[in-house]
Amino acid sequence: MRRSAFVLVVVLALTLAGAAVAGNGGVAPPAPASPTAGHIRDVYWLILAVTGGIFVLVATTLVLFLVKYRSRGRSREIEGPQVRGHTNLELAWTAGPVVILAIIAGFVFWQVSNIGGAPSSSASTGPPAREQIRVVGHQYYWEYVYPNGAISINRLRLPVNEGVRLQIVSADVAHSWWVPALAGKLDAIPGKTNYLAFKPNKQGVFRGQCAEFCGLLHAQMLTHVDVVPAARYAHFVRQRANDRIGLGKDEFEGVCASCHGLAGQGGYGPNIAASPILANRASLATLLRQGGIKMPAVGNSWSDAQIDALVAYVRQRFKLGGAGGR
Repeated sequence: MRRSAFVLVVVLALTLAGAAVAGNGGVAPPAPASPTAGHIRDVYWLILAVTGGIFVLVATTLVLFLVKYRSRGRSREIEGPQVRGHTNLELAWTAGPVVILAIIAGFVFWQVSNIGGAPSSSASTGPPAREQIRVVGHQYYWEYVYPNGAISINRLRLPVNEGVRLQIVSADVAHSWWVPALAGKLDAIPGKTNYLAFKPNKQGVFRGQCAEFCGLLHAQMLTHVDVVPAARYAHFVRQRANDRIGLGKDEFEGVCASCHGLAGQGGYGPNIAASPILANRASLATLLRQGGIKMPAVGNSWSDAQIDALVAYVRQRFKLGGAGGR
């Protein structure tokens, strides 16, 4: 019996260790790409270590008691040996959790002071921010507006080793911006502005998603953050500000294609490849800003320039003639 219990505990420990080593596919958070994410990871590991230790202690004690005080063939009508209280032990397991919680709380508050979020405030904690980027949550995509007015959809570009500050808002319902390798999640709430500051210190592409259930296609509301050298970031922002077709492609692939397919062949939404609405700017603008029967108003906050960019791209992509205005 004791040998079986020991084997069970060892197998469980090895299983958890293997999952932890697996990193992103197991119990461990992704490798941090910013000091902010590093502090969050430190908090995670402390809490996991403490709770894991408590689990092993409780489970081991339970197994030992099951073995020591088993009936050993004794009739159910006969009481087992009586165990009297132990004052020192009872004081220890009362005071112990208080001390453990105090340690966890102290460590968490210490780390939180280094995590760069400043909710509902124009002043930001965290690293000094060179760039402030507006993040707008929509059903079901992320819109990024850079300081010079350039826009990208679902893919945010950031300069490495430079502080950034995100201004997070929502155009419709509650969303939550979350890229685990860079920072903690922060809600995008209608009528409210939240701020998140951090400093990416590793180049690469980091995946994120909406962490707040926001509708039927919530699971497809993904995002990617490209952390690149400062010169490459500056080139993209400068070039995108005057790239109407590039913006239109982002809008079509990141917004329209989510429901209607990359070729407009249909999917969750109907086939639009041959729809006359694509060639009619006025009708397309009305549909984007007001929505349809099942379609949310995906472009309810779009400017005329954003509408024009999408119209120009779909006319080029589907070889449509102009109609219904510019």
